[in-house]
Amino acid sequence: MSNEHFSLLVDDKESSKPEEGFSVIEKREKHNASFKGETEEKTSEKIPFSRKLHYWLIENKTKFLHRTYGIQINYNDQKTIQYLFEVKCEGYKKGLFYYSLSRKRFFKDGKQLEGFMEQLAEQSANCLYPLQVSVNRFGQIVSVNNQEDIKKRWETNQKGLAKRYSGKPFLKYCNNITKAVQSPQNILKSLNNDVVYDIMFSKLYINYTNKFTQPLEKEFRWFSGVKKIHFEGDQTVNPVIEENNRILIHYQGVMKPMGGIDQGETSVKYKLDAKDHTLLRIDGTFNYVHNNANKTLQFKAIWQEDMDQTKQRKIEDEKQNGVYIDPDAEKKWYEFWK
Repeated sequence: MSNEHFSLLVDDKESSKPEEGFSVIEKREKHNASFKGETEEKTSEKIPFSRKLHYWLIENKTKFLHRTYGIQINYNDQKTIQYLFEVKCEGYKKGLFYYSLSRKRFFKDGKQLEGFMEQLAEQSANCLYPLQVSVNRFGQIVSVNNQEDIKKRWETNQKGLAKRYSGKPFLKYCNNITKAVQSPQNILKSLNNDVVYDIMFSKLYINYTNKFTQPLEKEFRWFSGVKKIHFEGDQTVNPVIEENNRILIHYQGVMKPMGGIDQGETSVKYKLDAKDHTLLRIDGTFNYVHNNANKTLQFKAIWQEDMDQTKQRKIEDEKQNGVYIDPDAEKKWYEFWK
């Protein structure tokens, strides 16, 4: 096995240093001052035509979405997890997007997994993919659609694993997974316990009224398998579209009191494509104090542009429907105005 370190992330030009410059106490006081008297505007249950048209345009632009993201999680500079996360849109109906999700090339500290439990976890997790889910227009997973396939894959994988592993830890691990795949609700609960799914499929407040910044309470599951951490802070949508049609959504918050952690603050930045509001990048940081020691968790999800298959899917669809126009083909005389 090669000892050469490997990185999945490309286009990682931004600094990987933890966010600095905002104090826990200052942010808490700022939030308390701005939050008083603020009430979240009630949205009308009746969606106006302009908004329906807006959704329709976005839906038609995203139905060919097929992207891969490089995921990286750094635990206090002591351990780094990396893998590729593939997202493919399979359809849209009645306000729900249907996605197929896959995970590939899992690495720890730039190397393939070596420990017994690590290898067991990786091999058993393979039964989860491809994972088919329904996602609402806010980007949240609301249901798992291929539970029976996952269950069958796990039963097959378990038989193969039993030929190589044995003992009480192995049996206990298998029993836990068997319970987890028994129903779509159990699988969804497991996904919600994972920091990657919790942050990547977090509700994005992009439909603002007349304000670009608002006080907001949010919660993130920075520690997989542990209850979510609640924050009070502000979420801002940059009113100026950045170069290359990027929308920046930035949340900064101060942790509410929680057992085991003395204090903490988080910063999570989402970059979206302004044309269709699809996700391009996430940079998240959680700075906290535990046993009088400063610690940091960092999360990155970066679109791998060279692996994107969205454009090719759209071309194939146009060819199938007989409406594809080859941009390199010689134009007819009546097409010169296009």
